Amino acid sequence: MSKSEQRVRALKSRRSLSHEEIGALSDAVTRRFLELPEFKEAKTVASYVAKADEVQTSGIVSATLAAGKTLVVPRADPASGALRFASIGSISELSRGHFSVLEPKAGASVVPLGAADVIAVPVVAWDEQGHRLGYGKGYFDRALSAYPAPLRVGLALEAQKEHALSQSSDDVPLDVIVTETRVLRFGSRRR
Repeated sequence: MSKSEQRVRALKSRRSLSHEEIGALSDAVTRRFLELPEFKEAKTVASYVAKADEVQTSGIVSATLAAGKTLVVPRADPASGALRFASIGSISELSRGHFSVLEPKAGASVVPLGAADVIAVPVVAWDEQGHRLGYGKGYFDRALSAYPAPLRVGLALEAQKEHALSQSSDDVPLDVIVTETRVLRFGSRRR
């Protein structure tokens, strides 16, 4: 099965869930993420800001800020295909940007992703080898390959799991996948 076919199937599965189901499952994913030793020890956390049908990140955003950690979130630059991460102190510092995603407002203070200790990564589909599919534009893969230092944590639902994902040389594997039922660790960053 091709990447695009896997992506379509995973998105259909995720979008079949109600807003309430996504919320409840996201709460379980958030609890597991916040229990990661790497999150507890982190000084700087990078996180995407979720769209309605993604694993919600509002709990991670709130917990990060409440703990006094630095929070950086991405802003897409379609001209270059890059993500620029900016530090925020409140969700009110975000506005609708590209792809209808909440992003830091123009002029927000840019922080290199390499300064983050942990990054929460959105997932369209995943497999038990630590591979992920995103939306297909490569924004997160480019950012993760440019800055390999942060622990790469995919936030996913069990409903998005595929047996084995098609991969290309540009795809960056995850270090950890957190779902509503478990935490999976891969490669040299196992604890």
